[in-house]
Amino acid sequence: MLRGKKRIAILGSGLSGLVAAYEVNKRIEAEQLPFEFILLDKRDRIGGIIKTVNTSDGPVDVGASSFDVRRDDIRPFLRELGLEDEIQFSTGGKLDRFSAGEFVSSNKPSYHGIPIQLTDILHEKELSLSDKLSVLINHSFNSMKLERNPEATTAEFLEYRFCKAVSTMIAYPHYPENVFGSMELCPPTFFDHNLIKLFEHTDSRYTLKEVELDHVMDGEATEFNLKGGMSTLVQALTDRMPDNILTGKTVSNLSKMDDDVFLMTLNHNESLRAKAIISTMSLSDAFTLINQGEESLLDIPRPQTASMATILLRFEKGAINRYPDGYGFVVPKRSSFHVTKATLLNRKWPSLKDAEYDLVLVEIGRRQEDTIIQLPDEALLTIISTELKEILALKGTYVSAKIYRWLKSVPHLTPSERQLLYKNEEKQKGNMNTRGFFLGGNGFHGYGMPNAIKEGQRLAHEAITYMKSHIKEL
Repeated sequence: MLRGKKRIAILGSGLSGLVAAYEVNKRIEAEQLPFEFILLDKRDRIGGIIKTVNTSDGPVDVGASSFDVRRDDIRPFLRELGLEDEIQFSTGGKLDRFSAGEFVSSNKPSYHGIPIQLTDILHEKELSLSDKLSVLINHSFNSMKLERNPEATTAEFLEYRFCKAVSTMIAYPHYPENVFGSMELCPPTFFDHNLIKLFEHTDSRYTLKEVELDHVMDGEATEFNLKGGMSTLVQALTDRMPDNILTGKTVSNLSKMDDDVFLMTLNHNESLRAKAIISTMSLSDAFTLINQGEESLLDIPRPQTASMATILLRFEKGAINRYPDGYGFVVPKRSSFHVTKATLLNRKWPSLKDAEYDLVLVEIGRRQEDTIIQLPDEALLTIISTELKEILALKGTYVSAKIYRWLKSVPHLTPSERQLLYKNEEKQKGNMNTRGFFLGGNGFHGYGMPNAIKEGQRLAHEAITYMKSHIKEL
């Protein structure tokens, strides 16, 4: 029983869970604290949606694949782990859009596909005359601070600032939902602060210094990854705590005992006690766990979930007859194509520049488009290869192809549900933290790997602070 009062249990071994465990371990060792920790995951592998596959051409990330330097810069954290020399920056310019049967590219300054200058927006091929008129009117007369309204979505903000076509045809395809969340559901302050910096007012971008504009522009070196793949990051974290990770352990029940210790049931037949619990599971898994029983730890809405998939294809050199100008392309949601994004890895990453084959990583899946991801491999490959044949003017077929799926991996909340979540979080935070339960994970305060690292650090700090406040009990 005393050992349970010393234990911190971390649920989920995605990046946020691994970072939380790393930070907890670091504090325990640095401060000589009398605590122990354990990391539990229901899956048989760690790393969440980070997955690196080794090919004859080198390591390739088929899940979470890069960091964007325009968001939170996590390079100091990578340096701390000794991974600084592993960092490589993207090449190949920026993404094209495949629209109306052709690649649309631009050498004009843009941010996630949105031209910075009004005159450049008015030259976008996808915009009709009516769209361009709307842009001019909205640019001239709309001044309400819509992005400060927590009920307004990012899509609505962009429609208000420009027009609906700019939001759906130009901006939307450049924002992957597994990295940013849904533009149609997330408010701008949650979704992407840079959008507010650039477009809060009609003249916002003109008030930014040149160095600030240069920092957010699409183009070379806006992303970076690790030469050995993102699994290098997972390995660097797990190497520091190999004996503290248990996979294949589903927490099927959670309750608080009279001695102020949590009792967890694992796989329906094992028991484990812990003084503090850090949950880095997705909101959908957390909802199921903390809302069972008569008294929930936190009243959270049940999120919608979306699935995603990637397909790694290898083509003989010369099979691709039509290339985008940049390192890949995105496809607007209104399109009849199921491909949402395709990256020509040889063009984007220096480590794959001289690969024997042309490597194409296709991404599929957006909110409310789960049906295609659930198709059998053969059917899905037939659809995607047919689309690529049209888009890239392929001669012949692929040498090899492999599908990777993450079912129900991206949780989504409506704006009103997110506001309720934050209201209840603030209201019940004191109650939760005094009880030793700390909630975070994908979709809670953000999406993507930078957010996962920040969440892990935050949760570890809160849990250690709680444990230290109860140290006299040991």
